[in-house]
Amino acid sequence: MIERANAIAAELVRLRRDIHQHPELGFQEFRTAALVADTLQEIGGLTIQTGVGRTGVVAEIGPGNGPTIAIRADMDALPIIEKTGQPYGSTNDGVMHACGHDAHTAILLGVAHLLKQSLAEDNWHGKVRLLFQPSEEAFDANGVSGATAMIEDGALAGVDAVIALHVASTVPAGELHFYDGYSMAAVDAFEAWIRGKGGHGAYPHEGSDPIFMLAPILNALYAIPSRHVNPLRPCVVSLGHVQGGFTTNVIPSEVYLEGTIRSMDETTRQKLWHEVERALSLSQAFGGSYEF
Repeated sequence: MIERANAIAAELVRLRRDIHQHPELGFQEFRTAALVADTLQEIGGLTIQTGVGRTGVVAEIGPGNGPTIAIRADMDALPIIEKTGQPYGSTNDGVMHACGHDAHTAILLGVAHLLKQSLAEDNWHGKVRLLFQPSEEAFDANGVSGATAMIEDGALAGVDAVIALHVASTVPAGELHFYDGYSMAAVDAFEAWIRGKGGHGAYPHEGSDPIFMLAPILNALYAIPSRHVNPLRPCVVSLGHVQGGFTTNVIPSEVYLEGTIRSMDETTRQKLWHEVERALSLSQAFGGSYEF
């Protein structure tokens, strides 16, 4: 198997750099999906479905007569400006493969190559379903991610188990790390509005300043993992965007914030949601309100 993998390594590097050079955001992976489908067609021996979960691709190989194992890779990029200086750097301004999904996609295409060879030479049973997932990083306006969209389109129907991986800069090249139990966190995004009563900066007593309300709310949000969740349950609360006001001398009527919570189990996940809302409710103690 190692010899087979080494034989296609150069081609996988080429594919990964091609994908890296043409990054696409969630549910916009049209070129990437076409490249995946064309490459799978060239490999041969697979049934291929496109447009699964909007821009996802599903391929299947194997004779049946056994379990169906799915292997998943995500395809979308991030809204980040690339400044690496690499010759294969992003040609899509403001979009970059900064989370390794270009590598994941190339790896799964390599798996397709190896499975095709293995099926011909090793005579195994069952099926392997390859899932090229869109929009892992983002949700649409209705809160639907690429995983949900693919599941709704039947991508996991009849699947007995799913395998996935993620590259990590902390792991030396050529090594695979396996974990007992969970290995990566589930992530949920949230957005909220803290509302008060705006006014002139010279007369703060005549309004309810949502920026002032934000200060204790931020402390409460960042205290959730250390003060409200069992320390044996890993979790993270992070804010990535806070916006309030547009000029120096006007108190705004609202502050907008959005962030993420990450958890390793459903109980902790629900606890985090509850505590985030409880932190936001501090706005009421200062004459404000919140929407979450």
